[in-house]
Order: sequence, then C-alpha cells, then structure tokens
Amino acid sequence: MNTSAPAPSPLTLLLELGQAFHSTLELDPLLASILKKIQGAVRSQGGSLWLLNDDRTELKCTHAIGPESEDVVQRVIPAGEFMMAYAASNGSAIRIDDIRSDSGWSRQFAPILRIRTRSIIIAPLVARAEVLGVINVINKLGTSAFTPEDQELLVALAGHAAVAIQNAQLYEREQRNGQRQQLLDQISRYLQETIDIQVLIPRIFSEVNKAILAEGQSIWLVNGETGNIDCRFATGPGADEVRKVSVPMGKGILGATVEKQEPLLIADAQNDARLFRGADAKTGFVTRTMMSVPMVRQGQSIGAIQAVNKRGGQLFTQDDLDLLRSIADSAALAIENARLFTDLQASYDSTLDALAAALDLRDRETEGHSRRVVEYTARLAKHIGLDKATITTIRRGALIHDIGKIGVPDAVLHKPAALDPQERKIIEKHPQAGYEMLVGIDYLKEEIQIVLAHQEKYDGTGYPLGLKGDAIPLGARLFAIADTFDALMSDRPYRKGRPYEVARQIMIEESGKQFDPRAVEAFCAVPAEEWAAIRARVMDEVTNRRAVHAAKVRQGHTDLLNSEALE
Repeated sequence: MNTSAPAPSPLTLLLELGQAFHSTLELDPLLASILKKIQGAVRSQGGSLWLLNDDRTELKCTHAIGPESEDVVQRVIPAGEFMMAYAASNGSAIRIDDIRSDSGWSRQFAPILRIRTRSIIIAPLVARAEVLGVINVINKLGTSAFTPEDQELLVALAGHAAVAIQNAQLYEREQRNGQRQQLLDQISRYLQETIDIQVLIPRIFSEVNKAILAEGQSIWLVNGETGNIDCRFATGPGADEVRKVSVPMGKGILGATVEKQEPLLIADAQNDARLFRGADAKTGFVTRTMMSVPMVRQGQSIGAIQAVNKRGGQLFTQDDLDLLRSIADSAALAIENARLFTDLQASYDSTLDALAAALDLRDRETEGHSRRVVEYTARLAKHIGLDKATITTIRRGALIHDIGKIGVPDAVLHKPAALDPQERKIIEKHPQAGYEMLVGIDYLKEEIQIVLAHQEKYDGTGYPLGLKGDAIPLGARLFAIADTFDALMSDRPYRKGRPYEVARQIMIEESGKQFDPRAVEAFCAVPAEEWAAIRARVMDEVTNRRAVHAAKVRQGHTDLLNSEALE
C-alpha cells in the first residue's frame, strides 16, 4: 500500500507560501526565503531574483540559488535590455522551453546566468501596480521543460512575493528614514554644543559614517585668498595626504560640485573625465564611487563634502546622497556661524589690543610686560588643565590687567625709584580704575575679574578688596604668579632683574601667602628653559608688532598725502 502523503493542491500551496512570504519584514531573509520556496514549489534546478534600482535604470541580482549561483549574485543589467528586463518592463511572464534551439537567447543568458540553461520561466514582480523586478526559475527537474501549469504557479507565487517584498521595502525605508532622522537630530545637537569647527566636523563625520558606510570622507572649504578649494578634514585611507590637497575651482568632480553648486553621484569615478587624479596619486587610494555635495550659504558656495567608496563594494544610493545633502546644509550653517564667531572674536581681540596700545603709548616697557604675562599665565592655565575657552578669557584679562594705569600720573608711573606711601596709594587705585573703565562692556565680564583682582594675595593682604584664598578668581591667582615672575626677571630703573633660581625660590617661599599653592606647583613644574623660550618668543613678537604698526602709520600718512595731492 502506498502510504506517501499526496502532493498539496496548487491552492493549498499558494496559501502556505503566501503566509510564509508575509512572515517577516526583514528584506534580505525574505528574499532568500521567497527564492528557495519558489524553487521548491516549481521544482527547478536553480533560479534568481532581480530588483530594480531606485531610479529604475538597472536590474540587480540580489539572490540566486543553484549551481554556480555565487557568480550571478550582485550582477547588474540595464533595465532596457535582455528578456528579464523585458519581463519587468512589460509586466508579463515569459517561458522558453528550449533556449539552446535559439542561439540569440542562448547568447543573452549565458553571460548572465552562468550555468547551462535549457528552459526558463521569467515572471515579473508586480505589487499595487508597481513593477519591483523579476524572478526566474531555470531547468525543470526530471524533465526537459516547464509546463504551462508551472508558469501559472510561478506567476501566482510572484504576485504574493511582490506584495511581501514591497511591504518589506517600505518597512526598511521607514526604518532607514527614522535612523537618519535620529542622525540629523544628533548633528543638530552637536551644532548647539560647540561652534569650534575642529571639534564639530569630526563629530559629524563619526555619525555620518554609521549611515553612509564610506571608506573615506572629506570636507573642503573655498580659500578666499587663493580661490582654490582646500581640504580641511578627511578620514579613511590616505587621509593625512588628502588633507594636504588643494583643488582649483572648477577642476575635477570637487571643483564642478562647488562651482556649479550641484550634488554629484558618481558610480564609476575611474571612467569619469572630471575625476581629479592628483588626490589618488598622492594617497595611493583608488576612487571607485563617490558622492560630492556642495555647501552653500546665501547663494554662495563655501565648499563641499565628499564620500568615497561605499564599503563592501556597494554603490551609493539616492538615499545616501539625500542624507549627505542634509548634512551639507547643516555643516554649511555651522561653518558660517563659526566664521562669524571667529570674526567677532578677532574684533574683540583687536579692541583689547587697542586698549593695551593706549597704555603702551605712555610706557613702551608695559607692552613687553603685558605680552609676557599673557603667555606665562596661559602656560600655567594649560598646565592645570583648563579648557580652551577659559584660557582665552584668561589671556584677554591678563593683556588688559594694567589698563587702569592710564589714569596714573607720569611722575608716579615713570618714577625711577621706589614709590613713597602717598604714591603707593595712587598706584594701588589702578585695579579699581581699570574695572570701572570696563565694567559696562558685557563681553568682558569674565576678563575684568582679572583686571580688578590681579593685585589680591592668597592670604588676604592684597588690594583693592582684600580677597582671600579661592575667593580670588582662578585667573587672577595664576596671573599673580606670572606678573611677579616677570617683574622679578625684568630690569627696573631702581634694580636689575633677578636670576631664574632666585625668582623660583621667592615663589616657593610665598606659596600660601602671596600665591595660591596650586599655582606655585604649576609654575615649578614648567622647566626654566621653557619660561626663557616663552620670554624670547614674546619679545620677538613685540618687535615685529612694533614694526608692522610703524609701517601702517607710515602708509596711512602716505595715503592721506596722496589723497590731498589728487584733490
């Protein structure tokens, strides 16, 4: 008696497979399951599944099964060529019982499917009136050709499969969009946290690389002086060399992107005549695929962001390009804000230089002293681990610490001997005088703490407020060391400068009295040679600054005289 189970009816098979097709929303395992189950249902030697790309110009084999199937996966054919492309575009199934009898079909399929094909059925994957691609089965097992019933079954199964594939694609797209929105939100948070480009750009690229999966990324900015486009940041193989590259405006893919303000998605960079091969030559890196997106602010190109070679040998997609465009918009805004901030800070520093210069006009030695204590104080601040912004504030306060001396009479300010008690009272008013001069300037609210407190002492015996210990602003406590060190090391009308060893010993003896012990410890940790190098460098800068200032004055006189001569 035959006890084997009867074969399921076509309707039962359709229901079972339809349920299986809709059991997961993960696209890759779904596609593999669809192909395997259809191959089993139709009883074919092999088969493959091909999907249209986003712009519907190509069919790509995502999965294949059967002999030598690994040679078929990832193959791409133009959407307007071959029978599979015809089936996809026409929406009708094709069955060929004996391909070998037609040399034309045989020549088409041999290079694509790679295995000896006798018979084939190709069915389009259509869901909700949208053609997604095609599925094919080749070589019927146990017989020479597929039957019309096999074709009907494949078409029916392809319909179920197409709906499942479309649902999975929509789900995957929704998930990807959600992830990318989270990425853009994170980048937005970075923009709010810092305006320092050197900090911001690496953070952005770290996040971007999680989504785009590029082997290399770079950001380029237009150089206003040269007109070239200079690399400002790069990651990936050869990044150190890429950072040295400068590309002329309009040259290569980068130059075209910036000049025309057009994003470019390059699938085969080596065969693109616009590729600037100088970068590859310097790095030894081979650019295969690329995305190049301009950064534009108020209609003007300021640079571009590029991503090179998607990892795994894949091609960048339109979704990748759209994401990079969104990032480029954020980066452009961040860079513009950073530049405006830098310009504003430069304006602040110029104002402070002018204030310091006003005092220098009365006492040329003051300039050297002010510049030296700025660098000394900054070095101490760096040693104890203060952040960049705090050090900048301390530097500015140190530069203008003596601005109140503008109101001190020349007889007191330039006296070539020790001051008497009455003169000492006059000079001791300069911290309060400087504070009152600057207290109305909001952007100096931190800096003027050093102006007011730079003569306070750690034990509370200083002036003008008699502050003690940590009540004295940290910048002022560090400054006190720098100020005293420079005073001891410098010649005065009434004495010669002291040797370093003597100055150092005085600092140690005054620890806990005049000076904060932590500041003294930081001072002693810096080698004597480094203090000497700082002093020499500052004096060279002072000499150069005076020469530049004198040249500007002469040029101003010349310009004015020439202007009068022309009138």
